[in-house]
Amino acid sequence: MGLMKIENLSVAGRLQDINLEIKQGEMLGLIGPNGAGKSTLLNAIAGLLNKSGTILLQDLNLEQYSAQQKARNIALQPQFVESAWALSVCDVVSMGRLPWGDSDQQIIHQAMQQAKVSDLANRHVDELSGGEKARVWLARVLANQADVLLVDEPVANLDIHYQRDVMQLLKDYAKSGHAVFIAIHDLSLAAKYCDRLCLLDQTRLIKTGRVEEVLTETIISNVFKVDAFVDLKSEPPVVLSK
Repeated sequence: MGLMKIENLSVAGRLQDINLEIKQGEMLGLIGPNGAGKSTLLNAIAGLLNKSGTILLQDLNLEQYSAQQKARNIALQPQFVESAWALSVCDVVSMGRLPWGDSDQQIIHQAMQQAKVSDLANRHVDELSGGEKARVWLARVLANQADVLLVDEPVANLDIHYQRDVMQLLKDYAKSGHAVFIAIHDLSLAAKYCDRLCLLDQTRLIKTGRVEEVLTETIISNVFKVDAFVDLKSEPPVVLSK
């Protein structure tokens, strides 16, 4: 079932005529070369950029939602986040409940457990490593329990163990009745965990489909300008430049 539909979305000079559907229960991967517009697309959907086009959430134009309703239904995890204050991990995760006007401790603790940061609860965020911070900010958006979770490169600063944990966590979150739209650089991880993929190149959406339809050696070679090797039948899937 379509949870969100994006129609003719454009951001001046940065995105052109994006049309796609995000389905309930799926993790939709957003891939493409650096500068293709991945972060721009996520920020535009989240309402952080001036744009043209239409975004429908549950068949209702997003413009008809109040600011609070938007914040409850769509949560964005940017690639780079810093705290201006020496907040504790628990305080940061609690911020995810702001759109709901509560501090539901059960939801907050569950989000910290899911992101594996419970043991950091009383630490100040500015004392943490880059990977630890990334998991804390992920816990914050999980605490929101939004219908649509927009995530920009959530595994960029994580070691291999936590990369797999985070990707599985996001996939499970989608399968629980939500949707996750994730910008991801690692094509092998995208192949393993995403249900479908969107490929951006030079500000345009050039391909959307099942993993095997998008991650072909021909498409990857043409878009990323490399000689590609793809084996989607291996475990885990392998997508490499030769």
